Amino acid sequence: MAQPPAAPPLPERRVWHRHPIVLLRTALLPSVGILTLLIAWIADGAPNGAWVRTTLLVGSVVLIWRAVVAIRIQRPGPQTPASQVQGVLYRVTGFVRALMAAVALGLVVGTFITVPASVLAPAFAGWVSVVYFAWLVCVALWLTVNSIDFRNDIYILTHDRIIDQIRFPLLYDQRTEARLDQVQNVRYQQDFWGGLLGFGDVTVETAGRTQAVVFLEVPNPLNIQQTIFRYIDQLNERREAQEATRQHAQLAKWFRAYHTVVGWIEILDLPEEVQFPRPIHVRWRINLGPEQAYETWISYDTESDAQGREHANATSVITNSGRRQFHEIVPVGRRGAVFVRVRVRLLPPPGAEQPEEHFASREMMVRVV
Repeated sequence: MAQPPAAPPLPERRVWHRHPIVLLRTALLPSVGILTLLIAWIADGAPNGAWVRTTLLVGSVVLIWRAVVAIRIQRPGPQTPASQVQGVLYRVTGFVRALMAAVALGLVVGTFITVPASVLAPAFAGWVSVVYFAWLVCVALWLTVNSIDFRNDIYILTHDRIIDQIRFPLLYDQRTEARLDQVQNVRYQQDFWGGLLGFGDVTVETAGRTQAVVFLEVPNPLNIQQTIFRYIDQLNERREAQEATRQHAQLAKWFRAYHTVVGWIEILDLPEEVQFPRPIHVRWRINLGPEQAYETWISYDTESDAQGREHANATSVITNSGRRQFHEIVPVGRRGAVFVRVRVRLLPPPGAEQPEEHFASREMMVRVV
């Protein structure tokens, strides 16, 4: 019988993060802020000079502008899976955003009080240095938080699952999993900048889920879409190969049972009747290949096993291999019918994990008179 096709090997685990350009876009403003503050300090030679004061005032205006942009009323747009995920992140990070807004408000107020006061009264010049260093620390902290958050959005593809893990340090940890065999569609979206710089969103729609799994702003979304489709095809191929292997094993078992009846167990000599108290002599041959090890014996009873009951008695077990002839004596205890079966247990090769297989001849009756 031809062997079924081998299943394809398990593919490697794939992991993606958001595109580095996303971190660059997010960290651009704090990076420019730190650089500008340092340049102003170098230009003035002190953290409370004219360039530093001007930089702090401009930074305050920019911060106010960013706050207005963040809280402005947005027109309700279509609810896409990506927008739903972003909405969840917006809600769960509300505490951090509120804290950063409070700190920013304090810096703006401190700047607008301290800088004009230092111009009118030199005694306030030292407070400008305090505000300057507070700005420097807060902007650096903002840059650090964004950098950590960038590495905590992890998208994983295994041989049978797709995983979306989104974390925000100390505040939020969400892990969404979906089975590949439940995936119904995979699509990707890119805006103008995404198409230009090579990043976008990948949306995985699955059966039985109200919300899709979304990979936000990942590099080369077309390649990720094709990779997911390839993993789904390989999963289907492995399952088809496993089913073919199961069916092949079942057919092999049926064929072995058939060959047991027609030739694997060959009865050479079995009398139809014997005189009590003489024993029953049984001769049989096992027709197997030389590499196949097995055990063989005879089970017997005064009642048939046709109703599913096992024979109560058995001769000693003989272990051998290949094509061999055997002879056993079945004792007789009384007159009547004796039912006999020749049994074989195939032994797997040493170290193999395949289970043992049992076969038997048809049940034969000997009359004891």
